[in-house]
Amino acid sequence: MFPQEFFAPIPAPPQFDWDAIPAPAECGEPLVDPTGLSGRIAFDPVYLRDGHPGAMERCLLRQTVAQKLAQAADGLPAGYSILIFDGLRPLSVQRSLYSRFKAEVEKERPGLSPEALEQYLDQFVAVPVKRLDRPSPHATGGAVDLTLCKNGVPVDMGTGFDDFTALAYTAALEQDCPPHLEAARDNRRILYHLMASVGLVNYECEWWHFAYGERQWAARENYRAPIYGFCPECDN
Repeated sequence: MFPQEFFAPIPAPPQFDWDAIPAPAECGEPLVDPTGLSGRIAFDPVYLRDGHPGAMERCLLRQTVAQKLAQAADGLPAGYSILIFDGLRPLSVQRSLYSRFKAEVEKERPGLSPEALEQYLDQFVAVPVKRLDRPSPHATGGAVDLTLCKNGVPVDMGTGFDDFTALAYTAALEQDCPPHLEAARDNRRILYHLMASVGLVNYECEWWHFAYGERQWAARENYRAPIYGFCPECDN
């Protein structure tokens, strides 16, 4: 089974000065398909299935990120595996996601001011623009959205993927967790600590989002320059 330390509570996320992070110092690392590195990693092309323009048929990640995922997957207990929902994300997909989510929020919260709307959207979906000095995580190839599976079935995480509500915050179940969500809380803890054990950092608003080499990772590394910049493959 999983090590006991994987059941420890998820810590509160650190607060960063995002303006203090330098522009990326691109290392030139190639993109690879992580499913080719381990038989315990699978890819579910949800954005392709949902009809987002430019969605990819296979997952691509920077080589180090893919290798770290393979290390995590190959160390899982019997019956467990990793299912990836998204890796490298073209700007066309980002624009489609942003547009759909914005329309949903405007419908559900018609009284939001433009400023409040933008602030809410920014928690979950990056603005779909090409910024070489601060590229969005998925445009670098350093971010991956994933979950755990047991016997081929995704485990309960309390919400689905891309559930853009406060319940999707990684540590949302750490305080006053209702009994029916205790299993989901433990699964989030396992996923968080598993990814941390191979050097991937979590985005606190999404239990499924982990990264390496991009801006959030760089902030945790004493504000060093990110090693992954904007990937030309995303420029469409």
